[in-house]
Amino acid sequence: MAAMRLQEMLLRDQEAGLLVCEQAHDLVHGAVRLAEEWGGWTRPWRFAPEQVRALGSCQAWHPGLYRQMARTTAGVTIEFDTDSTEVYLEVLLDDEPTGTRQVLDPIRRAAGTAGPLDGISADVDGRHLDARMPDEPEGVVAFSLDDPDAAPSPDLMMLPGFGDEHRVRIWLPALRGCAVRRLWGNGSHLRPVDRREVLLVLGDSVAQGFVAGDPAIAWPSLLSTSLGLDVVNQGVGGQVFQPGTLLGLAKLVDPQTIVVALGDNYRYEPCRSRQVAADIRAYLDEVSRAWPDVPTYVCTPPWHDEQASASHPKSCWQRVPSMIAANAAAHSQMELVDGLRLHDRHASALADADGHPNQLGAAQMARRLRFAMEGLGAEDLEATEYDDMLRVRALRLLKDAPRVALPLAETLRRGIGKVLFAQEGCILLRVDDGRSMAYAPDASLGETVVSMLVDTPCLDVLGAGLAEPAARALGILAAAPCRVAVYRRSAPVRMPIDKEVRVLDESFVEVVRAHCASDVLSDDQLAASLRRGDFLGGFEDDELVGIVGEHPDGSFGLLEVFEGHRGNCWGQALESAKVNQSLERGQVPWCKVSPDDEASLALQRSLGLALGHVGELCSLGAPIEVSA
Repeated sequence: MAAMRLQEMLLRDQEAGLLVCEQAHDLVHGAVRLAEEWGGWTRPWRFAPEQVRALGSCQAWHPGLYRQMARTTAGVTIEFDTDSTEVYLEVLLDDEPTGTRQVLDPIRRAAGTAGPLDGISADVDGRHLDARMPDEPEGVVAFSLDDPDAAPSPDLMMLPGFGDEHRVRIWLPALRGCAVRRLWGNGSHLRPVDRREVLLVLGDSVAQGFVAGDPAIAWPSLLSTSLGLDVVNQGVGGQVFQPGTLLGLAKLVDPQTIVVALGDNYRYEPCRSRQVAADIRAYLDEVSRAWPDVPTYVCTPPWHDEQASASHPKSCWQRVPSMIAANAAAHSQMELVDGLRLHDRHASALADADGHPNQLGAAQMARRLRFAMEGLGAEDLEATEYDDMLRVRALRLLKDAPRVALPLAETLRRGIGKVLFAQEGCILLRVDDGRSMAYAPDASLGETVVSMLVDTPCLDVLGAGLAEPAARALGILAAAPCRVAVYRRSAPVRMPIDKEVRVLDESFVEVVRAHCASDVLSDDQLAASLRRGDFLGGFEDDELVGIVGEHPDGSFGLLEVFEGHRGNCWGQALESAKVNQSLERGQVPWCKVSPDDEASLALQRSLGLALGHVGELCSLGAPIEVSA
């Protein structure tokens, strides 16, 4: 009754000239078609009629569930410009689908709420207004558009129709369908926003927006907003690669970009690899035939917690990523995206045991997918030219960087490794031993870059801000904070006069491997290091008594004084010689030191190396050997 009274009041105010009114169907974005219903209502559809029939056919895994999901309005928006301070949208909501309720009820019970975990939300000039539902099935949703945090003018009382101009995007529910009729505002106009080019998303419940709690924070919504596109979100809860479900869509949608994000639901039921492979191949062939020239990003399934939600023992889900990869590779316009990288491999990115991302996880998926789409811009350069360009750019960006970035700058100056990313806010280098090194004053950008470009779970992070998000992104539990010792003087360290130190050649490969490099350097790396003269040895009466060398990143270490010769200043002599060798080569000597190794810390101080604070370099993943 309250909703009906509000509708009557709005109509009276409209007749009195106090409100402006537009038909909502003129303002719809993200629908492939609009169906007129009784009483002036309009239902937005995100599927063609042929698709709806296919989703409910006997060939579908769950036709009843898919028919319900096809009516939902995920990604559909009402968009307009207005000078109103308040707007009111007339909405007729469908009941919550049975399949949706089965997923959401356990989450509601756990949270102690009966709420819908969905709703109608809005973005006003980029400022988000939380999701809400009308009180009645047929009702009105109201939004106040002025920013409550904006300072009011002390001399002006704002009247309806004299407000600031606002760009408004109202997101319709992701998990149920609806029809819309009228939109009212208390200003002078409600102007349509031109429809944009389209991002087409073909996915399952993760794409549809399950458990996000707000249709605007599902990853397709966030991704399309960041790209400046409208989204046609064809995410369907429970869906797999179902050939035939694209029929009729190409006549209605001409996308700029396509994302295919299917495959996770195979893990819930018994399935045969041969049939699944055939379905994946047929489905991707259909995508390719429908849009042969449209860039298409094909994602493997995202990370889930297998212990929290065990997969069916007769499922072939573990082979699905390789099947997707093989079939995507057959189409030139398709690029594979590793779904395991798209959000943190950690429960903090998930809203439930079934692997649906929460707000954090959805935001990460949108950021990292955009990163995958944008690439690094090397299309017009040869690989070697591009590598050189990135190294030069990285060194330029590090020119005035703080001390904490010195290890990365020095590694780059020595020509070590391959620069994977170099932009303002983040630099990522892959060192020759498979470890990576990252410096990211912009921790959000750094998290995205690390998650998408680091291939092995071994990463040295410079600066405290990135260590924790990088560890979550890579699913790394082991973390070793270090201190960095740097020799900043130009004068060499004074060597003890009674110590003989020589450069070791390849004839010493076995003894070096046996004493200090078996777990740090591969055979090829050790041989190359000895050829470069990176290892020094201490000798007494022509007998080798100790060794010092370099890690693949150029830091000195691998210091070992042999049994029977310790406590005789050999550690100081070897490290002094190594520092001096670096100076002769025009390098800045530096090393990593365990914060608990008091003997090593004292040695660095005695030689004049400046020690940084604990955690300025944090080694994630496999443990590293630090200077003794």
